[in-house]
Amino acid sequence: MQWVLHHAAHWHYLWFGALVFLEGPTTTIAGAVLAATGLLDPWKVFWTAVLANLAADAFWFRVGRWVSERGHWMEKVEKRYPLVRPLERKLRERAVAFLLFAKFTLSGVPALIAAGIAQVPWRKLLGAVLLGEISWIAFLTFIGYMLWDKITYLAVGFRVAAVVGFVIFVFVITRAARNAMNDWLAEGKPAED
Repeated sequence: MQWVLHHAAHWHYLWFGALVFLEGPTTTIAGAVLAATGLLDPWKVFWTAVLANLAADAFWFRVGRWVSERGHWMEKVEKRYPLVRPLERKLRERAVAFLLFAKFTLSGVPALIAAGIAQVPWRKLLGAVLLGEISWIAFLTFIGYMLWDKITYLAVGFRVAAVVGFVIFVFVITRAARNAMNDWLAEGKPAED
């Protein structure tokens, strides 16, 4: 078991990177909290998150390219969103500024898909994507690292919220069951003349 645990430690950053690829901001903050406890290295957390987010950005950009390369998909997109073509032209002109703005407003995925649809060259976007990722990940890592000493207070708050939520849930379910039972009993009574 010791051997497994020792060698599994080398895989922490690979697993962390895979989770960042799937859900970036939350996982990055969690990784920074773990770095603050000493379980992970903060610089490795930072660079793993940057690389995983760059991979995710390239994936979403490629999804946009894939959609634009298939005519029938593009027709469906245009029917659903008639502003796609005018925005596509604007995006080609101002892709870098648009993407940077989108990165900091948590709309990076739609912007990357739109850039792929607009056939903006990836080389043109790479600098903006890299700058946006480094800035955003630095901010999230800082937040997570600073949150470490607040975790105990957050845990108490989450426990209280869970208990209150459970009580509300039980009340709503009980009330709904009582109303359903009353309706069922009312249907079964013979009508009085």
